Parts: sequence; C-alpha cells; structure tokens
Amino acid sequence: MDLMTRLQNVDSRVIYVILLIALSLPLLFPMGIPMQVDPMVRAVYDIIEGLDPETDKVLLSIDYSPGAGLDAEVSPVAVVEHLTQRGIKWVAISFGTPDGPMMTNRIIDSLEQRGYEYGKDFANLGYMAGEENAIRLFALDCLSVPTDVRGNRTADLPVMQGIKNVKDFAFVMQFSMSGPEMWIRQVVDPMGVPFATGTVTVSVPAIIPYYHSGQVKGIMGGVSSAAQYELLCNNPGRGASLMDAQSMGHLIIILFIVLGNIGYFMTKDKKQSAGS
Repeated sequence: MDLMTRLQNVDSRVIYVILLIALSLPLLFPMGIPMQVDPMVRAVYDIIEGLDPETDKVLLSIDYSPGAGLDAEVSPVAVVEHLTQRGIKWVAISFGTPDGPMMTNRIIDSLEQRGYEYGKDFANLGYMAGEENAIRLFALDCLSVPTDVRGNRTADLPVMQGIKNVKDFAFVMQFSMSGPEMWIRQVVDPMGVPFATGTVTVSVPAIIPYYHSGQVKGIMGGVSSAAQYELLCNNPGRGASLMDAQSMGHLIIILFIVLGNIGYFMTKDKKQSAGS
C-alpha cells in the first residue's frame, strides 16, 4: 500500500489519539493564541483600567448556577483576576439564584489560597431574595443585607466602609445566564451607575441593543470573551486554554481532511493513468 492510499485509510484510533494530545496540551499549558478582541469586551477592560485602586470599589452580581458551566464561569474569574492585579476591592452579591454565593466562594477560595484577605480585599454578601425588588432595595441601601455569608456584620467589613448605596460603587457588573433588564430598570436608568454584563454566549444577541444604547457599557459572552479578556490582561488562563484547545482541535481536523483529499485525488490520477 503506497503513501497516498494510506492517507485515505488512516486508522480512526490514530486520529483520536492525535486529537486527544492536541486538545490536552493547551488545557495544561495555555498558549494564548492571538485573538481579535471584541470592542464590547475591551470596553469592560478599559473601565477597570480607569478605576482608582485608592478610592474605587466594584460591585459584582453573581447570578449564574453550576448548570451554566464554563460558558458562564470563566468570565467572572477573568474580571476578578484583573481587579486583583490592579488592587481594586470588590463586593459580590446574588439576586438571580441561590447558587450565586457558592459560585462566588469558588473564586474567593482561590484568592485566599494566594494570600488575599476576605473582608478587606473582597466580600461575599450572599443571596438576597426578591429579584427586581431586591435589586432596588439593595441599590438604595447596601446595608439592607445585615450580614455576609460568613456571619460578619456587613457594616463592619473594611471593604464596605464608605458604601451606603449602589452609587458609592464606581462600577457594577452582573454575571448571569440571562439579560440585564432588571438592573437597567432599577439601577442604570434611575441612578446612572456605570454597568456592564457577562453572560452565556447564546444570550449576547439579546443584550447588544442595550450596549448600542449606552445603558450597558460592555458585554462579555462566554468562553471566547473570557479568553480575549485574559489576553488583554497578559494573563492567559482557563478561557484562553479552552479556546487554544478548540483552535488546535479544528486545525487537526482540517489537516486530516486536507491529507485525505490529497490522497484521494493522487490515487485517482494514478488509476486513470494506469487505465489509459
């Protein structure tokens, strides 16, 4: 069997092994393959770059559950890493799902292992039931949540000093599986707070009109946006590794398709020459 015939008959197990290797290496060692950065993603980055670590604090609304998977989780991790790099203090709260505080704790656990201090650098105020009504109540009085998830008095947390209402935060960002309409109605429009959102990929088209109207200053949608954000921060992480793996997988599949077609046409030409 000559080389061209072999190219058409590669054992599928060989393809699977090569794909496994091509997918695994980027997940273990992110390469940070260059990507075009969406203006909506860059807008979030620029807002945080413009904050003053001495005076500005950020509010994060963590409103996604484990069922949303990595498509929802990698964006807040990327944003929190950026806040940490810049020394910006942040506070998290959840309105959309009782799972929100648990997802926040996953981020906080990693930071505490690296020496950052709960209560001083960040805090998790937990879940506030009531959805839109709760958002409005918290916006008007941030101390309406009396204690955080660890039982500390909210008013006593160092990170909450100087925070009375949501206008005392320099920037608010929601991470959810749906749209930002409740925040727009209750906070953005009546109080004029700079606001951005992170969501799953499929929800991005429904939010884009709010971006064009200026009500939402930036949008991060899924793993691709997280990867772009990590590259902007020069800190390739989980988002970049997932996109690297996807890119490598696509390249390997395309390569095998090309090789198979080359083998087919070369063999076809040989058969036609032999027949004539």
